[in-house]
Amino acid sequence: MLDFRKPLIKQKNQKIANLITLITACFATCLDILSLSATNVAIPSIATDLALDSSTTPWLIASYAIAFAAFLMPAGKLGDLYGYRVVYLSGLLIFMVASVICGVSPNQYVLFVFRAMQGFGAACTVPNAIALIANSYTDDRSRGIAISIFGGSGTVGFAVGLILGGVLSSAIGWRWIFYITAICSLIMLIPAFIFVPDFRHEGSAEKIDMLGFFLITSGFILIIYALSDGQWHLARDPVTLVIGVLLIIGFLLWQFKSQYPLIRPSWWRRQNFAVAVATSFLQYAVFMGYIYVTTLMFQDAFGYSPIQTSLYYLPMGIVAFVVSNGAGYIIPYIGMRTIMIASSLMTLATNVGALYYSEEIGFWKLIFPMQVLMAAGLPLLFVAGQTALLATAPPSETGTLGAVYNTAGQLGSGVGSAIMTAVVNGVNKSQANGINGLPGYHAAYYVNIGLMSICVILCTFFIKDNRKGASSSDESIVTVQDLEKNPVEVEEISNKKNDTSDHSAVEITE
Repeated sequence: MLDFRKPLIKQKNQKIANLITLITACFATCLDILSLSATNVAIPSIATDLALDSSTTPWLIASYAIAFAAFLMPAGKLGDLYGYRVVYLSGLLIFMVASVICGVSPNQYVLFVFRAMQGFGAACTVPNAIALIANSYTDDRSRGIAISIFGGSGTVGFAVGLILGGVLSSAIGWRWIFYITAICSLIMLIPAFIFVPDFRHEGSAEKIDMLGFFLITSGFILIIYALSDGQWHLARDPVTLVIGVLLIIGFLLWQFKSQYPLIRPSWWRRQNFAVAVATSFLQYAVFMGYIYVTTLMFQDAFGYSPIQTSLYYLPMGIVAFVVSNGAGYIIPYIGMRTIMIASSLMTLATNVGALYYSEEIGFWKLIFPMQVLMAAGLPLLFVAGQTALLATAPPSETGTLGAVYNTAGQLGSGVGSAIMTAVVNGVNKSQANGINGLPGYHAAYYVNIGLMSICVILCTFFIKDNRKGASSSDESIVTVQDLEKNPVEVEEISNKKNDTSDHSAVEITE
């Protein structure tokens, strides 16, 4: 009988085993993000085919992003508790099946439901893929490089998805976006099932905080629902928005009371945790907002075809691939803080430049350099932020913390799309089409500029490069498992771990 918890073939060469794990994790994550971006470019085609109105179209993105974000933390915790391999493989399988059903969807309701199921499958893969990588590579330098490659795969997937979405929509139809992702999922599932090892941390099992899960999920659903319409003269929108915000506040307060919190209260006291989570939310909100608005502007105001729009995004894919794979090498030399400030400024500059996009200026003079700037800035910010978040984390928490970071980003994606829809519809009154819709698009870019300015401020004043209270070695961290022992044993562990590093203090974490 097959045991899904163990690989069919155990690779004796550790370097090859690590490489296989890294490759399958990167491709799986690439597909997760590719599905999000490819659908973005195909929105006009899907909306026409299924007769969607302007207030409904954001749910093509939001249904995926909310499910992705909502299940990231529970899925990461499940991996921490019961093994990363099992949850990771389950996510690949769910994603593959949901992709097939999305491809054959007869109406918007089926599509939205199984877009959410795709998001659930993606949520199972991403945090556990991060944990598999982090536990496979034991030294800091190799782990940093591997995580940067992993982070870059998501960025590349986003850019490739933008291209693929336009090409397929123009050539053979938007449904093939989902058929191809299903085929690729199967291709990745086979080697992952055969070779990827399992890691588990016995003795750390907890229950899932279901109330917290309900509060954060329902809160963001209501916020995105309220924002996506943009018709603020209707009483339901402000009321729904306020209820959504109150639910999110309730979630944060409940985490201090919950016996099994999704976000441990002590994490907020860790160096860079709060800022990394905030920047993840902001960068994805801004990036998704930029892609959403720019795609609509290209196809609606400028009259570009889906395939032409995709080709204009091609430089982003190339640059993102190069930058993402090099980020892990340069961060140790330049520093996380400097990288995050510079990359935030690059993204900010892109949105300023987007205000001047026009048919007359053309692609090469302005759109091309702005796309390159955005493609270089985003992966640097993502990798540096994730590095800052995981720098003080013990191995047993990498899955959950990776989930928190990606949760913030995916929630930012959904909220970013909703905000852009609200701004565009609010300014244009849902009536302006073609070139007359430019005021709404420009207003959305101004909102992006404001959000990214906040990100620059956070990175400048609150990100710290040096760890406080912990060395770069995981051996200097006293974990929950240590604390479960009696006080004498804890003191002995602390002294022993202090002795192994001349320059480190012991950090006691939950």
